[in-house]
Amino acid sequence: MDAERIINALKNGNVPPDGVGEICVGREREIEEFDKILGKVKEGAAITRFLNGEFGSGKSFFLKLLEERALADNFVVAKVTLSRDVPFNKFEVVYRNIVASLRCKTGVSLEHIIEKWITQLRMMSLRETTDPYQQERIVLDNISSDLNEVRKHSTTFAAAIENYYKLSARGDKETARYAMGWLSGEKNIPFTIKRQFGVKGDIDRENAFKYMEALSSFLRALKYSGLIILIDEAEHIMTLHTKKLRDTAYDYMRFIYDECSIGRFQNTLFIFAGTPEFFEDPKLGVPSYTALNERIEDAIKTEFKDLRKPIIRLDGFRRENLHELSERLIAMHEEVYGWEATPVRESLDGIISRHEANAELTGYISPRNFVKSFISVLDVVQQNPELHGEAEILDLFEEKEMEFEEDEDWV
Repeated sequence: MDAERIINALKNGNVPPDGVGEICVGREREIEEFDKILGKVKEGAAITRFLNGEFGSGKSFFLKLLEERALADNFVVAKVTLSRDVPFNKFEVVYRNIVASLRCKTGVSLEHIIEKWITQLRMMSLRETTDPYQQERIVLDNISSDLNEVRKHSTTFAAAIENYYKLSARGDKETARYAMGWLSGEKNIPFTIKRQFGVKGDIDRENAFKYMEALSSFLRALKYSGLIILIDEAEHIMTLHTKKLRDTAYDYMRFIYDECSIGRFQNTLFIFAGTPEFFEDPKLGVPSYTALNERIEDAIKTEFKDLRKPIIRLDGFRRENLHELSERLIAMHEEVYGWEATPVRESLDGIISRHEANAELTGYISPRNFVKSFISVLDVVQQNPELHGEAEILDLFEEKEMEFEEDEDWV
């Protein structure tokens, strides 16, 4: 764990690149539920879940935590953030970004995963014989065998993988790169080149789901626990200009939900994270598309938490959660900068009370802004030892929190 990287990322309002489990508080029940879900996916299930939370409530942070836990359990994880460049109504673009973001516990990219697999097969062949011809035969036979299940979903996808190896083995690196590019969803590869690695056409909106299924099957054949696909900022669908485009995006989401329900995407978990408006807005959000809304909306309206329903709400932190989080941040800050944060620690009850009062005043202040404000206070007090009175520290915290809240309004 790199405490300084975590502190700096949080101060900038970003999710730390690693180590989020060290500062995760108040999500024990959600973590327990998703651990159960990962267990089911490992056993072959296909599942879709939705995360509902306000801006800055910790959705992206929670997705990062799930990514870390999934990687540790030998899953392959893809993380995609929807945007103008990655709209969900163009699933071929989403597919390309899923493949581009693939990550396993040993590295990043589909090419890394394939090369790691090929290296393992080569090492196995070396143990079995010293004859180069027989070694090559063993590798090819094992590649063919491992791709048997993939062929059931797409012979083209399997052919591109097999020919990627053959092209690389005989030194044709350029055509092999084209084969990898095609597997990754690249377009505009000349027909004459595609013919060299045994494919026709492109991965497009008509067949992207078929290739997603083939990819999932391929990862299972390589003994990974499964494929986890994290889709963040799903509310971007609401910004698509026409109802037709939004309906197309929501129908893709509906299709994924249905296909997982009937087990098409085996060993696969889709998680969509969005804001309350995304799940509640009748004109632009999920309720505007009845076919999806009827499948995932709450069957019973209740204030009690039910983590087994399709939509899981990330609630705001309670006072005890803020205390625990603040103590962890203080300990990290003391470790990184070599000081005793006694003035801030002694002001902690007052800081949390100010935060609660500010949240009541403004309607909502995100946990992200609390963390940014709190770390800013630690930085200022550490660099200015004369600032040690509780009243001064509380005023500094309130000034920072309201400043960050105003900035958030412009997002």
